[in-house]
Amino acid sequence: MLVGERRRKIIDILESDDRAQVGELATRFGVSESTIRRDLQLLSENGAVERTHGGVLPPSRFEPSFGQKETENRAQKRAIARVAAGLLEAGHTVFLDGGTTTLELARILRSRTDITIASNSVPIAVELANHPRLILTGGSVKESTLALVGPIAERSIEQMHVDVAFIGMNGVSSTAGFTTPTWEEAATKTRMIRAGRMAVVVADSSKLGFATFAHVARLDEVDLLITDEAAAPSEVEALRSAGLDVRIAAEGRQAIA
Repeated sequence: MLVGERRRKIIDILESDDRAQVGELATRFGVSESTIRRDLQLLSENGAVERTHGGVLPPSRFEPSFGQKETENRAQKRAIARVAAGLLEAGHTVFLDGGTTTLELARILRSRTDITIASNSVPIAVELANHPRLILTGGSVKESTLALVGPIAERSIEQMHVDVAFIGMNGVSSTAGFTTPTWEEAATKTRMIRAGRMAVVVADSSKLGFATFAHVARLDEVDLLITDEAAAPSEVEALRSAGLDVRIAAEGRQAIA
């Protein structure tokens, strides 16, 4: 069983049961308790479950704050951002989704005055406040991500056509595609994908292998996924076998195709 399949089945179990214990899950899936704890840690970090002592509960509508997520896997996010920046040429128009990986990309692009950058992210707008070619969508601020979402943001993005759209995701699955915790953000991200001549998902390895609540896109609707070298080889192979172009960002080195 693939890692992602096991994690999805854990979520399925919680949809019918009030809770699950680590030992019970380890026995059910024929893996060690430490493996289950790693699964639960990743699921918890992405808001798919809530950890308890010795077990796990179904998720509430909790999602980690932007500040919490910004400190997680920072080196991997910077490596992904460096690879993403290498896709851009002078004169390009770019859309940056709200998120901590795209914020790292914005920091790299701060001196790139030869490109036009649009975003729905309040932190990115602050980071690029002095950029001469910055466009910010309107919309309602989502507290946990500080992204602009809702009908105003959606209508703004629908009017755009950019060379490259960089989109963050909470879940990347070979069977479920790309997902995020809320319908609001899913609707906004879907429009970003449509707005880009090239749609690039930037997601660190902790996002691979499971699905969160709201569907955003099928794998064939995205041109490229950039992730980091900690990604499970089985998950990368499953995504590539499903037809997705995956590029691995190696820290301090060139990307691995």
